[in-house]
Amino acid sequence: MRQKRNQKGFTLMELMVVIVIVAILAAVAVPLYINYVRDARRTEAKAAVGALATAMEEYYLNVGHYPDNDVTLLYKDDQTLGRKPSNLDQTTIQEIQTHWTIGMSEGGGTTGYKLTLNGAGGTPYNGLGVVYTYTRGTGGRIEDTDPQSGP
Repeated sequence: MRQKRNQKGFTLMELMVVIVIVAILAAVAVPLYINYVRDARRTEAKAAVGALATAMEEYYLNVGHYPDNDVTLLYKDDQTLGRKPSNLDQTTIQEIQTHWTIGMSEGGGTTGYKLTLNGAGGTPYNGLGVVYTYTRGTGGRIEDTDPQSGP
């Protein structure tokens, strides 16, 4: 007479099926997650550009021209120009600079300027970037400089 064994557990085939399903889910989910993170970081850069653009307009209203390619002018108190300190203070710019390198060009005049934010090296933001070009009278345009950015 044979004795029945009461075995419990999973067979090798069942385990392999589960592993394959998990691998397929991971192969789909990880790239989607990475794209969501990149989009969120780009959105953060665009918000930072908005804060800087507001400070640029405030500077223009107080002084009569845009800063001469120097972001630090946005928070310096310049009594010789009759300028009050900006609402965008040094702390805000330093917070932006924890993730982004701020560049300014085409400033110093009255027609417009260009702001460039690039992900700071050594951070997860490295490789991301946006460029905001503002022309007085026609408004601004923002562009992604990230080669992996979507439409």
